[in-house]
Amino acid sequence: MTYFEVKERLNSLVRFRKLYVEYLKFTNRESNPAAQMVRARMEPLVTLTVDSLKRVSLGSMLTKDAPARGGKTIKVNLIRAIFRDNVIRDYNLDDRVPVRILDSGIVKYRTRLWQQKIQLFNPIFWLYQMTAFLAVLPFHILRRAGYDTGRAEESSLVRLFVVSFQLACLFVVFNWLGLVDWFHYYLLAW
Repeated sequence: MTYFEVKERLNSLVRFRKLYVEYLKFTNRESNPAAQMVRARMEPLVTLTVDSLKRVSLGSMLTKDAPARGGKTIKVNLIRAIFRDNVIRDYNLDDRVPVRILDSGIVKYRTRLWQQKIQLFNPIFWLYQMTAFLAVLPFHILRRAGYDTGRAEESSLVRLFVVSFQLACLFVVFNWLGLVDWFHYYLLAW
């Protein structure tokens, strides 16, 4: 994920959490018009919230085995269950669990945002990204021309080519910058 995608997902999680905490303050949520308005503002953020939490490995926390009235156990998505009052009531779900999950997701995205900020100013990262783009450029061109490149991209021989092409590009750039000689000099002197 890029810096801007991480920032957008973090902002979405923070907004969803704030609205959900506001929604929890209402005692009678089902018939209260103000609570329904808050819930309506939360609904457009649900898909991005669930996807964002799954992207940072919190998907297993999102689903909970809930016993139904007949003894049958079903999996319930705790974020999506917010919008189904009968699910929360029938399965005795705790209202505070989604807040804890959202807090964990926010912490993980803040960490990722910090990492992405560092990468924004890391020239080696951008050099790696450029060589990765150059390595897969022929596949992008062939795909735009109408060819199916899916099987070719999954081939281990092609993956080996992409990695070796990236390494060759990095070697050429490092040699051009004089870093190869510098590493060679210091390794021999050491």
